[in-house]
This record gives sequence, structure tokens and C-alpha cells, in this order.
Amino acid sequence: MTQDRKSIHIVPMGLEVDRVLGGLKAFPTNRAIFLYGKEERTGIEMRARRNGERIRQMVSATIDVSELEVNVFDFQECTEVLRELFSEHFEQGSEVYVNISTGNRIVTSAALLAAFMTGAHPYYVRPESYNIPDDQEVLSHGVSGVMMIPRVSVKGPSATEQSVLKALRAEGGSVRHETSLIPLLEGAEGFFDERREDESKRSYIARKRAQISRLLRGMEKGGYVSLLKRGRYVNVSLTDSGRLFSGSPSK
Repeated sequence: MTQDRKSIHIVPMGLEVDRVLGGLKAFPTNRAIFLYGKEERTGIEMRARRNGERIRQMVSATIDVSELEVNVFDFQECTEVLRELFSEHFEQGSEVYVNISTGNRIVTSAALLAAFMTGAHPYYVRPESYNIPDDQEVLSHGVSGVMMIPRVSVKGPSATEQSVLKALRAEGGSVRHETSLIPLLEGAEGFFDERREDESKRSYIARKRAQISRLLRGMEKGGYVSLLKRGRYVNVSLTDSGRLFSGSPSK
């Protein structure tokens, strides 16, 4: 990270204090977002929030801490929320660091996948020791090292395929017939070739239909869409993988 580059830490909160502080110290920043679960009245979640408030008070002089709630037991939701969050801060010109050592396995796995999809920096904080919590607030004590996780590029769909995924999401995740996508994609810059001067309107429409059909069958092989033949029609629906790459409904 360069001196003049903004940065932000995304930290899933749980039964950790030292490992949160260790990451914030290893990669200095003045902004952090603490992730909490939505079931705030459970015992672990109440402890996580007390730990977060304790850390906030300790770093408030130098770090602005905000909060975000996610369903930490829903992998799909966590991945979608975190991918959007990482992308948003990248667009704002920030380096994004995510601590994968402080949350449960589901949110940790989602955070790692979202980091690979966006180019965020995942890191793991290794503790000096563990203890079995009884009535204690924290699971481990001290920090023996902080390990940066290598970034892996997730190729994902092409720009053209992403246009299809976004159009599907805007329609609620599915359309009755694959040709229903044509009017939705005509506004996407460069998606369809221009009509040739010697080409009839009928031929031009047929060419667009063939393009959509070929594209969707490739996307089905890639696992991004599901195609289901119903009589004369082929329904097109987003898969869970396709939804991850489709962006937010407002985009």
C-alpha cells in the first residue's frame, strides 16, 4: 500500500480482540467496517458486539469504525454483500483489506471468495495461544504473526455475459424466453452489432436471436444460467453463481 493510497479494513466480528487489533496494526488505516450477524440477541453475537465496542473505544482516536449487519449463516448472501462492499470501496479509490481470522467459517469463506473476485487483500492473524471460553469474552490471546493470503484471480463471466446476468437480475432473476433478453440488451453499448445496410429487418432479428442463443448455451456450461425448455419456449434463470456476478438490482 502506498503512503497516499486510501485503505479500509473489513472485519467480521466474533470472539476475538487481539487478532482484530493485530490486523489493524499490521496494515495501518483510518477506516474500518465491523461485520455483525443479524441475530443480535444470541450469546455469541452479544459477545461479538461487546468486543467490537471495546475495540472501537481503543482505536477511536485514529480509526473511524462503522458497522454492517449480514446473515453470517448464509454463504450466498454474505458473498453477494461482501463483493458489492469491496467493489464499492475499490471504485472510491481505496485498497480493501479483509481479516479472515475473526469470523465464523461461513462468513470467512464468503469473504475469501469475494476477495478473489474483486482483488481485495485477505489476511490471516495467527494468535499466540487459544483458550476454551467459559464466561470469557475472547477465544485467543496475543498475536504471533499476521499472514497475507495470496490473491487468486477469479476469471468469472466476460463483460458481455455480465450484461446478460445484470439484465436477468433486473427482471427478478429469470425471463420466460431467451429472446425476451433482446430488448433488454439493446441498450447495452456494443452488445449487438449494427444492422448492415443490405440486411433486412427480419434477418437482423434472426442474427440477434442466434447470438443470444449461442451466448446462453456457453453461459449454461459455465454455470451462470439455467436453461429449461417449456413447450415452445426456453426459460432462462440465474444460478447462484450467476447471481454472484450479476451486481446489485439497482445497477
